[in-house]
Amino acid sequence: MNIAVVLAAGVGQRMRNGGLPKQFLKLMGKPIVIYTLEKFEASEEIDKVIMVCHGSYLEHMQKLLSLYQIQKVEQVIVGGNDRQGSLQRGLEAVVQNGGKPEDIVLIHDGVRPLVELATIHENIRVAKQYGCAITVHPVTESVVITETEEAAMADFKKRADTYSMTAPQTFRLGEILHAYQQVDTEEKREVPLLDAAMVYAQAGGAIHLVKEQGANIKITTPEDFYFLKAILELEENKYVFGL
Repeated sequence: MNIAVVLAAGVGQRMRNGGLPKQFLKLMGKPIVIYTLEKFEASEEIDKVIMVCHGSYLEHMQKLLSLYQIQKVEQVIVGGNDRQGSLQRGLEAVVQNGGKPEDIVLIHDGVRPLVELATIHENIRVAKQYGCAITVHPVTESVVITETEEAAMADFKKRADTYSMTAPQTFRLGEILHAYQQVDTEEKREVPLLDAAMVYAQAGGAIHLVKEQGANIKITTPEDFYFLKAILELEENKYVFGL
């Protein structure tokens, strides 16, 4: 079985809109989180979805699922105090809903609505083969990594070997649960463990990459919101004019 855990528990402090969390903001009459859920609804390989939501918006989320006829959501649960807390609650809900160690779980951001079906399907294929699949996007600009305001030649990294991490992040359920059992996510580290992939790697798991080419952006700032709007309008115009 393939289960998606969609994280939508944030309150969107960087969006500066002062109202609804960013996942509930509407574009072309539809909330961002619904665009995201429709991708998993459309995927023939996804069996069910667990929604992780902010406690103040559980009822609102349930109404949206009914209004937009999202059928695959098995349960809507309250998220944790941070991303890792929400992740772990989502995984616990998968187990409580009958998840087995060999099942595949995809972890995705509710505010990442442009994920392609091909990316979802490739994540499942790779995770079934290796136990783990992490979606990455090749960077398009040169990269320098330095802890100061100066850089030496050794600090410049080969662009062809550099990626930004996006989503979904996909695992065999038993393996990611074992990783969380092995790793203390609250321990102070030079590099904080911000997501499931880093926990998996810290526990000794081998990370396998799924390279994507689309604009699978995460809607975090007002600029992201208008970028998403432009992309959706472009896609709609392509459909209307048969481009």
